[in-house]
Amino acid sequence: MKYIAEFFKKHNLATIIIITFIFGCGGGLVGGAVARGYLIDPLFGWSSFGNLDFSASKYAGQGLVISNAKNVIVQQDTKINEIIDSVGFSLVGIYKKKPAPAKLNDIFTLENFYKINEPSGQGFIITSDGWIVTSLALAKNFNDYVVITKDKKIYQIDRAVADNLTKFNFIHVQARDLPVRKLAATQDIKPGSLIIGVNSLGANLVSSISGFSESGGLIKSSDSFSKQIILNDKLPAEFKGSIIFSLTGDALGLVNEGGEIEPISHLGGAVKSLFKNKTNTRPSLGINYVDLVELVEVASQNGDWQKGVIIYNDQKAAVKKNSPAEKSGLRVGDIIISIDGLELDQDNNLTDIVQDHLAGETVSLVILRQGEAKEVKITLVELK
Repeated sequence: MKYIAEFFKKHNLATIIIITFIFGCGGGLVGGAVARGYLIDPLFGWSSFGNLDFSASKYAGQGLVISNAKNVIVQQDTKINEIIDSVGFSLVGIYKKKPAPAKLNDIFTLENFYKINEPSGQGFIITSDGWIVTSLALAKNFNDYVVITKDKKIYQIDRAVADNLTKFNFIHVQARDLPVRKLAATQDIKPGSLIIGVNSLGANLVSSISGFSESGGLIKSSDSFSKQIILNDKLPAEFKGSIIFSLTGDALGLVNEGGEIEPISHLGGAVKSLFKNKTNTRPSLGINYVDLVELVEVASQNGDWQKGVIIYNDQKAAVKKNSPAEKSGLRVGDIIISIDGLELDQDNNLTDIVQDHLAGETVSLVILRQGEAKEVKITLVELK
């Protein structure tokens, strides 16, 4: 005790306490870092240093707290602005054609100019060689309009065809190397996903997908689409004919003149036809069906009712007369399990798969009839 008393007399007590505190904190920090780096990370998969990758599966279901929400919002806003800038080059304005001036002179007159902010409609480039999809009905009067790109190049329309399954038209201009965007598949369109709506004038809207609407109820047709995208926000009128994009810049849907959003994947087969045939034809299988994924049997004992689609007769013929389905022997009550090896479930819709083919192509169906599996090959015909 005598030596301790003499030590405290010679040294300032406050200084000793401060030194002890510093060494204690330093030891704690070093120990914590070692424990996190060599014990917590390997054992539990938690990230101790650097940035969190929220897309990684190891974080699924964990309650995460964002310590700097402001920084996350700024980064998201930056990403959205980058997408808006990049996708703008795949959008075009469609304008009523102006007559060429009788003679060129130095007198300025507005009649010799297209007003960029006054388009008749807008379009979305779907192929680099000049095919554009638009909500305007131009199949019969396309010669009365021109296309103007974001860099103010004017193109004459030389062809136009209507799509008989959607409310859109395809027009063509003589161009090469036009910028195109990836078209998202139906299964990539998820409720809750953020979207960006963009029109040809640069107006934009950020919203999220609420879900899908289904026209026609449970009875669906192999030869027509019924699904449309629903957003959590109503689109303003100026977005008619515009496109909605994902946060990766992929095209998700097109807005028709009625403000309804058609999934962009509905155009997949039409684009293939334009590439191959230079015109748009759609395939026909010729059945009406009920998707079993949307049903739960009251006495759920029979495994046959858990997946696939069942050919169903309700006011309309289940199998259309003289259709490929009828000629191949399909009938009411047959359950189609798969097409071309793709099992029909919540991610693979029969109509989407059929309409992604071309007329004249052969598809392979696996069906269940009275509990027995059977393979049926069917050649699709052109939809009339």
